Amino acid sequence: MNSLVIRAALIRDVPFIVKIRLGALTKKEICGFSAPEFATTSSTKKMRELWSSGNKLKDGVEVFLAEYEDKVVGYMMLKVKGDSGYIDDIVVAKEEQGKGIGRALVTYAEVLAKSEGCHLMRTDTTENINGIPWKSYDFWIKMGYKDTGERLPTLYDFKEIPFVKRLK
Repeated sequence: MNSLVIRAALIRDVPFIVKIRLGALTKKEICGFSAPEFATTSSTKKMRELWSSGNKLKDGVEVFLAEYEDKVVGYMMLKVKGDSGYIDDIVVAKEEQGKGIGRALVTYAEVLAKSEGCHLMRTDTTENINGIPWKSYDFWIKMGYKDTGERLPTLYDFKEIPFVKRLK
């Protein structure tokens, strides 16, 4: 994907973000892996309410888009605080998955975080009530992230699986 561009998202990009999320993650598919608040980033109105300014949400999370041939094909949410970065959400359009877009977004996040003085990256995925991890588990392992071995309880019927990666 030589013409893949990653850029800071703007509030005008919210409809593209929501479209990608809705197209890549169906409610049935995420049942047991996500909170009912899935709708927070699945509604243009609600997503706009979370926006602060520039590419930042009200909680300080930055949003980045992946574009290929002027079409939004993925997005990522990143928070940098102190010496660590946290990838909060990363979604690639269903028809574009498996083409290296997710890898490019993660690499972009790591380079950006490192340039801001971070030495550690964090992210997470979930595990359903049956102990089956969400499909992103293997992706994070391939990206060099380590499963911390923790399974953190949530308010729902799934557990959070934290991952960490030391930046070189």
